[in-house]
Amino acid sequence: MNTRLNVFAMTSVALLLGLASTGSVIAQESRQAMPGPEVDRASCRDVEWNRSLLRNYPWVAEGCQEAIIVDGQKWARFEAEFEQFHRDGAITSDFRDENGRSLGSVRLMPGPDQRVMLDGRPYRFSELKEGQVLNFYAPENAYAFTTKPGALDTEKVTIVEPRKEQEMAKAQPAKTEQPETLPATAGPLPIIALGGMLSLMGGVTLTTRRRLKAPNA
Repeated sequence: MNTRLNVFAMTSVALLLGLASTGSVIAQESRQAMPGPEVDRASCRDVEWNRSLLRNYPWVAEGCQEAIIVDGQKWARFEAEFEQFHRDGAITSDFRDENGRSLGSVRLMPGPDQRVMLDGRPYRFSELKEGQVLNFYAPENAYAFTTKPGALDTEKVTIVEPRKEQEMAKAQPAKTEQPETLPATAGPLPIIALGGMLSLMGGVTLTTRRRLKAPNA
């Protein structure tokens, strides 16, 4: 009886070990069948910038911290200090160079479901606090930013077009030009009246002089 139990127990252990080994092999094969994206490093000087991005933000090349290649596409990484979350859902971030010097602010409009990673945890943009340093990525030759390299088109953060000239025009009061000459609203009547008064005074003066020169009778 004991012998049969021992044989049964050994057989069960062998079967369990075989199943565990088979599962491990299958899991390893499944991992090998789903390769991750190929990631490599590049120089910021090798990035081809979008013309509109360079025109609106001339400092963009100076703000590039590094270039990351994901599946053959270059992504420029930027560091920006979070400044403000606006009521319309847009955010303003101050982009910095390698020395931490401010280059310029960019207004971005993230999607309602987009997140940004901080210390390994995803945050809503509405949860961010002023002064937190964020990482943004710009795909090569594209007018957009993302919160991670290799992001899909639906994960791009829309850039709000800069309106500095319009904002400055609204902030400055309109200048009222002073007319070079005063408008002639009174007409010629005052001049005629003045001329008549001068003529009358002249006549009185002449009459008085004649009377003074005339001999007394």
